[in-house]
Amino acid sequence: MSNFMFGTAINCIDGRTQQVVIDYMKRKFEVDGVDMVNFPGVDGIFANGEYSEELALIKRATSISIERHGSKVIAVVGHHDCAGNPGDKEYHYAHIRKAVQEVHSWKFPVQVIGLYVDDEWKIEEVR
Repeated sequence: MSNFMFGTAINCIDGRTQQVVIDYMKRKFEVDGVDMVNFPGVDGIFANGEYSEELALIKRATSISIERHGSKVIAVVGHHDCAGNPGDKEYHYAHIRKAVQEVHSWKFPVQVIGLYVDDEWKIEEVR
């Protein structure tokens, strides 16, 4: 398993988003597997702008993925039709950007990206 390459997705619990994110990360970053850190409307947790118990749990799980699994990339994901953080595409883009900034501030030695899953369940990179 030492040659097994990991990525990490901080994603919503919505099952519609899971496989498309995993497939995208495997293809784009040439990883074998993706550790999933899931909370309802997770991009909204970051957008709240204050420390929360959820944020601490997300950081801890992400840390384990990087330190123990050697994850080389973190994707923060928001998506269309989110029950946990309802809003339009621009709303989610703003929250994803804020989430990427926060994850960058954790200073993990990995690439951090933002992803949005659109209304056709396709991935858009958020810049």
